[in-house]
Amino acid sequence: MTAATVFDAIARPAGRRAMMYRSIGTLVVLATVLLALSGVLGKLQLDLLTTLLLYIAAASAWNIIGGFAGQFSLANSAFIGTGAYATVLILRDLGWGVVPALLASAVCGAVLALVMGAILFRLRDAYFTIGSMAVALAALIWMSNWDVTGAATGIAVPMSEVPGRSTLYLLAVVVAVVAVGVCIAVYHSAFGLRLMAVRDDQDVADSLGLSPVRLKLAAIGLSGAITAAAGGCIAVQQITIEPFSSFSINWSMTFIVMAIVGGLGRVWGPTIGAVIIYYVITVQLRNVPTLSILIEGALLIVLIKVLPGGILGGVGRLVAAVGRRLDARRPASSADPAAASAARTESTESAESKEPV
Repeated sequence: MTAATVFDAIARPAGRRAMMYRSIGTLVVLATVLLALSGVLGKLQLDLLTTLLLYIAAASAWNIIGGFAGQFSLANSAFIGTGAYATVLILRDLGWGVVPALLASAVCGAVLALVMGAILFRLRDAYFTIGSMAVALAALIWMSNWDVTGAATGIAVPMSEVPGRSTLYLLAVVVAVVAVGVCIAVYHSAFGLRLMAVRDDQDVADSLGLSPVRLKLAAIGLSGAITAAAGGCIAVQQITIEPFSSFSINWSMTFIVMAIVGGLGRVWGPTIGAVIIYYVITVQLRNVPTLSILIEGALLIVLIKVLPGGILGGVGRLVAAVGRRLDARRPASSADPAAASAARTESTESAESKEPV
């Protein structure tokens, strides 16, 4: 999508609005089903779905900055760790309760993201990615040596503040629904279109009057807040956290793989990718983790080579190809009545002109 097509799309909002309503309807149906399942699932299913929903939330959050804004950030692992430690510290030292702690952790994640973005958005492309990786590693080293947070030993959520499985599952549903809802709002808004224009050609977008730095700051602020909230839920689920797992850069790599497999820059891409990577591959092959990693790598290579738009992109291309084939086979009379009428008129006039005088 070029900058010119962005302004054209803004001028014709009807189609985009219809797509947005369909996405919202799908999200409402899924949220209703997930909420209804909370009373019928067993402990294992609740744990699996909670983890899957948190992956969906965090991968969707990465998609805002990586897919919509085109900034391949590796700093989202720092947002996960920030949210996890902020939640545990608030629960342990202030006793605010889980929901206020998660909201506060989201604010902490947004602040960190904005500070990081204000510095790193002076860089572009691979330099930004390397800078974001440096931030993630610096946060890991800092937390592993900071005595206030237990240094390398880590800290734990007080048992009195740990919610039940059903409550944690409902919190994960809310975080995931908010994450996907924000993606829908961004993707179908003028802000999202401007963001994608910056992604496709920042210099042209800048020349058209857009502010690339402000747009990317808003995107990374949203991404940091949602990722930190997901990190807070992960901390409450695991009860005990330490820096080498909470700030591991593997979080960022996993979110990137999920977004690419499902469809980078598409609203539902990270959701599809999270289901495939976590539930279909990781959970089903948990007894053979080496094979699971090999399949993930092979799937990523094949998709990048064959289907650059991910699974959703491939489905879209297939549907478009089938539509073109059906249009080609459709008779002219049924495809366009006006054209068929004009053809009949022309044929009649031609026949009359050939009659002998």
